[in-house]
Amino acid sequence: HFYKRLLSLPKSLLLAVTMSIWLWVLVLVLGLALLYHTSTKVNFILKFAYLYCSYMAVSALIIPFCLPRPRHPRNGAMSARLLQYVNRLVPITFTIVGAEHLKDPTAAVLVLNHQSGIDLMAVMEIWPVLEKAAPIAKKELKYAGPFGLACWLCGAVFIDRKSQTSHEDMNKLGTDAKASGTKLIVFPEGTRNGSKGLKLLPFKKGAFHVALDAKLPILPVVISEYDFLDTSRMSFQPGNVTIKVLPRIETSEYSKETMDSLVSHTRDTMERELQSLAKTKTD
Repeated sequence: HFYKRLLSLPKSLLLAVTMSIWLWVLVLVLGLALLYHTSTKVNFILKFAYLYCSYMAVSALIIPFCLPRPRHPRNGAMSARLLQYVNRLVPITFTIVGAEHLKDPTAAVLVLNHQSGIDLMAVMEIWPVLEKAAPIAKKELKYAGPFGLACWLCGAVFIDRKSQTSHEDMNKLGTDAKASGTKLIVFPEGTRNGSKGLKLLPFKKGAFHVALDAKLPILPVVISEYDFLDTSRMSFQPGNVTIKVLPRIETSEYSKETMDSLVSHTRDTMERELQSLAKTKTD
């Protein structure tokens, strides 16, 4: 009824209304563009809003292409390449060091440090190099609209930590990964660590249980500190990120009794590298 009344207006008035709407849209866009360059907080909000909306939109786009072959390894690599184009509009430059360790075709438990939601951008950088990868995420992410469905179609595994069968599920995951040559992607800190002290949070042991049970090596990957991002001050500046892939840590010499040593060794190795990358930036 509203549209009928709108179309019944004189053409001159309809044209004036249309031009007025477009004028306000133009003013809004120009205003946001101005604030983007002059307000740190608006810049911060717009960048995260862009990433959130773009990832949702791309997820909806790739779902029809992934449905004919759900959870096929190529789904993840293809989607990651598409999202790399999305990431390029955010002024962050990624450099992968040690990519040869990612290209090893055998399975591993790949562990990364967790700083922010933009860690997902780093994952998109390494996924096409890995080809066969399966990120492990909490089950709540499965219900995050088209993004959750796209993640499942691309091979992500959703774990319910409170489930009584979670341990058995993780063990089966490791066995299946070993058989298919898949890298399991895990953030062992378990939560975001946005502090600027170049220290890692204590590692949770789930990933290491999987590695020991399935006799898989640990593949440590260190993402350099986001010195351009300050969530507390709502500041998101242009920056450079180094993704350093370290040599595999073989688990054959460890057992469940000595797992704490494996966890400590992995964490200490990654923390030293995180500090080394920060020192390299300042030199």
